[in-house]
Amino acid sequence: MKYFVNCCKIFIFVLQLIAATSAEFYSSTAGLEQLYKTEVILLDELQVYVNEITQHVQALQSEIDAIRMEHLSAGEGIESYLTNPVNAFRLIKRLHSDWETFEGTVEGDTSRTNYLEAMAGHRQNLSFPTQDDFVGTAIALTRLQKTYQLDAAELASGMLNGVKYGTAMSWQDCFVLGQHLYALRDYNHTVPWLEQSMQLLIRQSYAEESASLDFMEAVMSYYQQMGDYENALSLVNYVLAVQPERLHLMEMRSELEHLITDGVKQGLLHETLRAPGDYHSSHEFRLYEQVCRGETRPSAKSQRELRCRLQRSRLSYEVLELEELHQDPFVVQVHNIVSQKDMNLLQKIARPNIQRSQVYAQDHNANETVAAAYRTSKGATFEYFEHRSMELLSRHVADLSGLDMNSAELLQIANYGIGGHYEPHWDCFPDHHVYLPDDRDGNRIATGIYYLSEVEAGGGTAFPFLPLLVTPERGSLVFWYNLHRSGDQDYRTKHAACPVLQGSKWIANVWIRQSNQDQIRPCGLQRDNEVSLPFKEFQ
Repeated sequence: MKYFVNCCKIFIFVLQLIAATSAEFYSSTAGLEQLYKTEVILLDELQVYVNEITQHVQALQSEIDAIRMEHLSAGEGIESYLTNPVNAFRLIKRLHSDWETFEGTVEGDTSRTNYLEAMAGHRQNLSFPTQDDFVGTAIALTRLQKTYQLDAAELASGMLNGVKYGTAMSWQDCFVLGQHLYALRDYNHTVPWLEQSMQLLIRQSYAEESASLDFMEAVMSYYQQMGDYENALSLVNYVLAVQPERLHLMEMRSELEHLITDGVKQGLLHETLRAPGDYHSSHEFRLYEQVCRGETRPSAKSQRELRCRLQRSRLSYEVLELEELHQDPFVVQVHNIVSQKDMNLLQKIARPNIQRSQVYAQDHNANETVAAAYRTSKGATFEYFEHRSMELLSRHVADLSGLDMNSAELLQIANYGIGGHYEPHWDCFPDHHVYLPDDRDGNRIATGIYYLSEVEAGGGTAFPFLPLLVTPERGSLVFWYNLHRSGDQDYRTKHAACPVLQGSKWIANVWIRQSNQDQIRPCGLQRDNEVSLPFKEFQ
């Protein structure tokens, strides 16, 4: 039970640390690396404290052992022991001065003070997660659950799609996650995490102690409020089996059995939680998730028209390895186009500069960018001439497409963190977009995405309307046109970054504008956008 109490104390301490800091880390793996370094330092600090108190404890234990040995000896004949003047002197001396000395050593022990002072300094100088990080991570886990249809028990055990990646979660981890999901009103995900928490708690050696049973009673109230009567009844039965004297639970059990028998559906789980027209309940969003899971793919007929080929470079003696992924709209992936050395350099250059990725404000009138929950990553922008490796990225796109890279936007390098994603969106601007006076290069005619790292699971680029999933293959480039020949938006090119399930996803985004591209990609004489119009308002 002491372990249970200590865990609660540690949790409170961690929450205090979270509340006292203000950075954001969950949205990129580069940010998480800072937190890992913080924990390494804190672990060393705690080890120093433990070593110091261990030495103190060992010294006190030695004194205790010596006195107990003397008491064991005295126990054979107390009167004989106490009538011995040496023994009497030693007993009086210990109680007169030794025990004051023991108290003084405990009172004067500086280990605790040193540790707390060191921790106070670390809180000022090291990286700690914020409440937003904590909530963002909880949301990311549920996003992965929903997108990839993961089982809470497997996820808690460190399994991702049948592969063991990490250590198992404790019952406290599962409870805190469930508690935060409850506060976020995500009741459908609250239930499995509370259920997993209770199952893990029941397996503990202290599960039948009163404090644990009290805790289970508190969880029962969560289940009742949500309308999950089956789980509530299961906990009631467990607690009563351990402590039948909890008579107040008898009435609750009877009420729950009655509700289950009558099939009553009430509580937070059964209320309408999403507003009508919510995008996350739409057919389009479900289609996106199906593509991310690999359940929906392009037709076999359309796949037969695709081919892999070698294309001689326009700008060098290189030969490009092209794989056609889709014909109309044309999507192509170029393999092995970026070396491992250049990928490492690009990541190294970007790390100190990345900030939370932004999106254009929904009204598109102010031309302002903001952080949004539907895009969780960190990124930084660079001029192509800043480094040779960046110039190579520009050259490769020009080589592949023939487009004028003088009309390209700044290179963006981005890193995705826990469950990092970018929900379905178009790269080109809508018709009502207001261009600033100094932004005369027009709309985004084409997009290139370089994959700068291998992603172990998830993290693909999904095109829901094609439906196509591009695997983030390290060192490759994916390229497509966002506009029809007429210059109209091709609504079929809506795409998304599927949540990263395992690994660190690094990409480089290249966006090329329309200006000066008319000689390279001439406009058609007639509008050719009819084929994509059905996807403009697709729901």
